[in-house]
Amino acid sequence: MKSRLEDRIYTYSDYLKKKFGEKVFRVGLSTGIPCPHRIATGGCIFCDPQTFTGDYIRKVLSVQDQLNEIVPIIQKSCGKVKLLAYFQDETSTAGEIAVLKEKFQSALNFPDVLGLVVSTRPDYINVDIVKMLKQLEKPVTIEIGLQSVHNSSLEFLNRGHNFSQVDEAIQLCGENGLEVGVHLIMGIPGENFEDMKKTISYINDNEYIKLLKFHNLIVYKGTKLEKIISKEEIINIDRYIDLMTNLLGYLRGEKVITRLFTSNISPNQVAMGNEVGNKTKWMNYLRKKMIAKGIIQGCKTNFIYKREVGNV
Repeated sequence: MKSRLEDRIYTYSDYLKKKFGEKVFRVGLSTGIPCPHRIATGGCIFCDPQTFTGDYIRKVLSVQDQLNEIVPIIQKSCGKVKLLAYFQDETSTAGEIAVLKEKFQSALNFPDVLGLVVSTRPDYINVDIVKMLKQLEKPVTIEIGLQSVHNSSLEFLNRGHNFSQVDEAIQLCGENGLEVGVHLIMGIPGENFEDMKKTISYINDNEYIKLLKFHNLIVYKGTKLEKIISKEEIINIDRYIDLMTNLLGYLRGEKVITRLFTSNISPNQVAMGNEVGNKTKWMNYLRKKMIAKGIIQGCKTNFIYKREVGNV
């Protein structure tokens, strides 16, 4: 019996070991440039920047200083692992091309950094950005905020873009050889299971999407979402795990899952819901659910996940 979660889904850690031949750790970094969408409109209704920036990032350090501060901490606890420079907060392709290139190159020049991961919005991806990323000498992954294929959901979230813009950004990056990942939110009010399956189907059918991050919708204090949503509209963690157990059967087995839950949830930041807990506990709960229901990633598609022998 496949008793480990890693035997049932294609995890990011397994993928990185396969790609680089060794253990690789992502180190979160910031360009220091705030999200233009938030500055102009107040941003996505679920967004609280304090929930996705580390203390060392909040100090407004240079990229080099951020790495100098955090890498020794990582290597003290994990050993001398190799690294991916992960520009994770705000909109990491907003800003002047030359400035962005200097920041990205500074990260890539740091010892033991094997590549770059850039998280951004689809409306801040263009030919010039892609050209600059292609010029970098180490592998680049670009993570794009898809969230949902349904325009009604994107409008509800105040994303400031439509689905066509996401699709075009993914195609532009993929056609130019960049590895593409997407972010998804499961449990958007107004979406049912079939709606979420349509988002999964789009990912299955898109040849350029290699990786995806799942997020459960969290209502943070002080956000616009807190003002307009009721507790009854929230998919709590138990329902979310049930939902993911079923959805993962419809996700083709070659798609890499980089995240299953929204991370960095502090109880004093949550306005409503029962998201108090930890990812280790939730992952174990999901594993047990998948075993009980006989679910393996892709088992309801024509490409079921099968972990490679020796990929441990």
